[in-house]
Amino acid sequence: MEDQEVVEGQLVDDTTEVADSQALAASVKKMFFSDVEPVYTKPRKQLALPENKTIYELAAEQELTVLEFVQQDPELAVRIAENELAGWLNLLSVAASKGYLEMENPETGEVEEYAVSKNQAKLIEVRVNQAQKQLDYVQELSFTAYKDGEQKKDLLIRNMYHQALRGNSRLAIYLVDRVDGRPTESKQNALDYDNAYNIYMIICTLFDKQLEVLNSGNGTKLICCSRRAGKTHLLVAILIIEALRRPNTTCIYIGETMELSEGLIDKAANDIIDACHLKDSKGKRFNWKRIDNGSRILVRGLSNTKDPDQIRGNSAKVIVIDEFFHLKGELLQYLYDQVLQPMQMDYADDYKFICAGTPPSIKHTFGEYAWRNWDVAKFSWTWRDNPHPVDVKAREEYVENILREKGLTWDTAFARREYNGEWAYDDDLVLYPEYHTYNPREFIPQMHVDMVLFGIDYGVGDNDTLIGIAWDCAEGRGYVFWEDKFNRLDIKDRTISQLQYLRGQVKAAWRQALDFFKNMSPFEANKRILWDADDSDQHLTDDMNINVRLNEEGYEDLRLNIQNAHKTEKVIMQDKIKDLLRTAGLLLIEGGKTAEECDKTVLKRGPNGEVLPEIDNKVYHPDLLPAMRYALANVLVEK
Repeated sequence: MEDQEVVEGQLVDDTTEVADSQALAASVKKMFFSDVEPVYTKPRKQLALPENKTIYELAAEQELTVLEFVQQDPELAVRIAENELAGWLNLLSVAASKGYLEMENPETGEVEEYAVSKNQAKLIEVRVNQAQKQLDYVQELSFTAYKDGEQKKDLLIRNMYHQALRGNSRLAIYLVDRVDGRPTESKQNALDYDNAYNIYMIICTLFDKQLEVLNSGNGTKLICCSRRAGKTHLLVAILIIEALRRPNTTCIYIGETMELSEGLIDKAANDIIDACHLKDSKGKRFNWKRIDNGSRILVRGLSNTKDPDQIRGNSAKVIVIDEFFHLKGELLQYLYDQVLQPMQMDYADDYKFICAGTPPSIKHTFGEYAWRNWDVAKFSWTWRDNPHPVDVKAREEYVENILREKGLTWDTAFARREYNGEWAYDDDLVLYPEYHTYNPREFIPQMHVDMVLFGIDYGVGDNDTLIGIAWDCAEGRGYVFWEDKFNRLDIKDRTISQLQYLRGQVKAAWRQALDFFKNMSPFEANKRILWDADDSDQHLTDDMNINVRLNEEGYEDLRLNIQNAHKTEKVIMQDKIKDLLRTAGLLLIEGGKTAEECDKTVLKRGPNGEVLPEIDNKVYHPDLLPAMRYALANVLVEK
């Protein structure tokens, strides 16, 4: 009998709960499908607004709380708060534009000018902020104003509705669910519906060109634009959207350096958060570094050989690379082939890999290869398509002033590339614009080789390089027969160090150099082989001198004729090499790494557009060309 009573009690409770739920749903539906009407029930009328009094002062005069004062006449309360804010804003605007205020002198009755000090200006700003807070508070209280005969339940629903309109996405979803029923089978559990409003607000910050990228679906995409076209904003917006769309999503932003990348993404993310008033699940300001649905946005740099392996290991659904066309080619290629592709295997049908940047100023970059050869979606636009943040005409005038200061026009490669997003190279800045090549698979230049010159440039966390030049002293010309450029990532055998690998390459090059003098004894032949090494790592040069030996019979006692490189007269040497390359006095290997560096190495441009005699290492840092200069110093520098 007791069991029966319990069951009946449960049935009654369940029935009551269902009835209450249906009643609530009915009330919500009634509100949703009724015409929108103002909170205030009193007819509109001309209101006499008190001057120079806050809502708090007026409430105190009537011995009321602010809540009671607002409840009496919500429309009047809001108008009072708006009027005070408008007054302070007008005062601030006049003070900022004129630097003084016009006020009536109480003694003379005449209008006089009073200068505004810094402290007074700050005080006005404080009053503006306080007036804004007062207006927000009054508006919030006005929504709680009840109508005659209104039930508490209806008041609650109406307040929930207004909060949903003011950005509370959770309440909006709840109210819609009460009307249409909770999605069950039709709802994808993997999606984070609580962040739907945040995502919508972020999308609203994008203009048409950016929306084309966003709506182009999954997969790999390339974006090549001018400066100030909104690339970084788009990349960060996509990262936040994808992080909010699905819980536990890993997204990665890759830029030139870790420090620079963190600064760029933090500014762009906070601009989006502030513009959209993004909130987390607790109603607090959204923090992109700690997303409460378990997703995360990682930031990485790509400036040296250690960076790719620091990116390795994360299974990432979304990867974006900023300034893609300006990053180091060998690092990008290794990153793409060995790191990024395996990272997105888990998302084969739902991954995003987006690379964006402005066109490079030099040829033969990995980004250029990708743009011309990858069969993927590609997008281009310029700052003229970006409606933010100021008028396009004003921005165009600004750019024209910059070009005028630099002595440039819209037809120059700089303007076409940076501001029109065109593929235009700074040919006038190339260090060695002319050179001649030969194909070693087809023929070897016919010269009387009586010297072999080697140059070594040590890489600090970067590339080690070794170049060998066969030289004809009588004719004063030669050709490159050996070129080697490598870093830690290029060494497939992980059991040896980069120094051990360099030793091995030096030995191989040494043996080939000795073959030029087969008719001489090893000792006499070795006298004609000179080695010049970068003096920035003296201990490496000492190691070469002591530890590099040939094991072949008859060569055991040979030592490298290695010395510190001649680094003075750098500009003079570059001019001599330039003439040597132009006149075919030095032949390079066709399609080789030295020829590639000749195409990429550029000089700096001065503030007035002039060409400076200094290599621009920020655009491209050559490795083989310094080694070539070290080697040729033996025959080009007068001693």
